[in-house]
Amino acid sequence: MANKKISQLTSMGSVGIGSADHFVVSESLGAGNYATVKTSPLQLANYVLNPISATQISGAGKNVFFNNSSWDTAGLGENFPYLQVDIDHGGKLVTGSGISVPAIGDNMGNCVVTTTLDIQGNPVTGAKDIGFGNVGGGRSYIDSTISYGTDLKVFGWQDLTLSGNRHVNISGQAIDVASTPFSGNVTITGGNLEIDPGNKLIVNEITITKDPGFSSGVLSIEGASYHDPHRADFNGGDVYWDYSNIQFCECNPLSPVFPTYEFQGVADGQTLTMYIRSTRTSGITPNFIHTTNVPVVWGAEYNNTAPELAGAGKTNLYTFVRINTGIFASAVTGYVY
Repeated sequence: MANKKISQLTSMGSVGIGSADHFVVSESLGAGNYATVKTSPLQLANYVLNPISATQISGAGKNVFFNNSSWDTAGLGENFPYLQVDIDHGGKLVTGSGISVPAIGDNMGNCVVTTTLDIQGNPVTGAKDIGFGNVGGGRSYIDSTISYGTDLKVFGWQDLTLSGNRHVNISGQAIDVASTPFSGNVTITGGNLEIDPGNKLIVNEITITKDPGFSSGVLSIEGASYHDPHRADFNGGDVYWDYSNIQFCECNPLSPVFPTYEFQGVADGQTLTMYIRSTRTSGITPNFIHTTNVPVVWGAEYNNTAPELAGAGKTNLYTFVRINTGIFASAVTGYVY
């Protein structure tokens, strides 16, 4: 068996050659000299598959090619490839993602993932943006392209929900919601809502409720509280209490002798303080009215009616308080103003 030629080894499996057997080969000693040596089947197999050592083909700028004049393309474009042969570039070996399906014009799949990507606790770095949903149409995304990655935008095409089993912690110099309003109820627990002295809390209406037996529901103000006075230019007519709790007006010389002022938008518990100044040479007697169910009532010192407003630049100051089914009125008269 030791005298068989290498060309006759195709039938070696049928004659029972094992790893313990050896072959006799000629080895070059240089200068045209040769020696006969024995070699094992494993050594012979290694030489046939890798006749040149790895150090001879390694180094910068060297590629590995499988050369073939006629490639079979049936194996290209498989789903989820890790390693493929690029037939368009002479048979170069190229790597795949292992998670993608080939896209049109790209045998490597262009990372169109159709199975789960599990990074197993490893970080993802250098990401540009991440889109959700199918390509095209409305979709949500995370975008880091703003300011070259220093800013991050999270955009929900419809709604964006932030939730946590405990807390959602937001840290930064400030929260800027621009012109976006808060919708729905806002509840603050475990802390106070503070407005720095350089800014204001602007609201249309504040409702404070109090539970029986509890101290909650009390509005406590440390500092000043005031209402912007509202100028009502009329010689009688409607007086809207929802404009302000402080109002004033002036009667000109053409105003009637008995002008009627009809209160509108009066809330139970509300107070209105207003003055009326007259530029008439003679006096007038104003008449303040509301609905029949909530009449304006005066004390006996006013003879149960509004006192006269003297002319010649005199001013009366009136105070009205709605309590239950009545608006209780009082006046200080005769200011020179």
